[in-house]
Amino acid sequence: MTCQEKAKELFAKSFGEMPSESVFSHGRLEIVGNHTDHNHGLCLVGGCKMGIHGRVAKSEDGIVTVHSEGYDPFSFSISDLEMKKEEKGTSIALTKGVLFKMKELGFQIGAFKLALSSDIFPGAGVSSSACYESLIVGVVSHLYNEDKVSPLDMAKIGQYAENVYFGKPCGLLDQCGTSFGSVDFLDFADPKAPIVKPISFNLPLDIVLINTGGSHANLTDKYARIPKDMFLVASYYDAFYLREIEYHRFMNTIDKRRIIPKGPADRARHFFLENGRVNMAKSAILHNNVEKFLEAIRQSQESSKTLLKNTMVDDIYEGSLQQAVDRANENMEHGAARIMGGGFAGGIICFVDKKETASFIEKMKKYYPAESIVLEGIVEGGPSFGE
Repeated sequence: MTCQEKAKELFAKSFGEMPSESVFSHGRLEIVGNHTDHNHGLCLVGGCKMGIHGRVAKSEDGIVTVHSEGYDPFSFSISDLEMKKEEKGTSIALTKGVLFKMKELGFQIGAFKLALSSDIFPGAGVSSSACYESLIVGVVSHLYNEDKVSPLDMAKIGQYAENVYFGKPCGLLDQCGTSFGSVDFLDFADPKAPIVKPISFNLPLDIVLINTGGSHANLTDKYARIPKDMFLVASYYDAFYLREIEYHRFMNTIDKRRIIPKGPADRARHFFLENGRVNMAKSAILHNNVEKFLEAIRQSQESSKTLLKNTMVDDIYEGSLQQAVDRANENMEHGAARIMGGGFAGGIICFVDKKETASFIEKMKKYYPAESIVLEGIVEGGPSFGE
């Protein structure tokens, strides 16, 4: 049974009626640009096939009700969008946060009944939270605003819900990936009006995601530490964000500023160098230069390992993302792998020569279950609706 069929069945079982419309919201692929968005940097992101499938209908009683396969259902009145401490870190917080922000921005809001089924496996690294946020914005936009919420507004609304209501710090990369789709070059120099440029990804490479089995539980402090370290370094240059500092000024002076702790200094160095790799990968895609693109991916991974230090938890190699990347690189002749997303635990993204994809996947099954190895693809657009 497909996820869409499961959602349809769940809707009928939960609400005693057949839904009129389907909805799908895809996840995102962080192609390159690790931990750059929160300091107004550059990224390459894409929409992926993995995502959340649902069935939805308007509700006339003012109650939002969400049933999701494998989770407890929840409901609340659209007149009660107050942020509550006990709801932090939950789907109800994300849902309320989306509705609150949409209302604040002047969009119409209304109640709905929703049943969901997802093919995003735990640790996939495709940002299930942003995927869910975009789905909820898409539902309210479709049902009550004639689909007029733009992809950028959708992304900002989702980020607000995650930062404020859910309580997790994040930049805007994930939400842009789930709202825009395709492959996009993102420049967050002005986060209120980021530059989003779609580019065609036609390199002869397949994208394979591998879930290492690690958990994101209890890692929020580690994720939050990375932007905090970068903000700290920026403050030594009388700036709020690293992007405000001129690249050559930073690179020419950082080694002389002994007062700056080494860990934050290394993470700041990663930020500037990673922005260069984003431009390198973008140019490679535009000019169909496979080797140049793969080199950008390899350099990004090495920087995450040595400067960001987010490829392992407490330097434990066994079972780590770093071990998964090393295994992937050892088992492909022409390709490159890197961590994806926040790091520390979760998944890696592998760019594999199409001629060796099948053999690569078989080789990786020596280390990881078949269901944890997924051949992905790029998806156009944001949330979509159908019969």
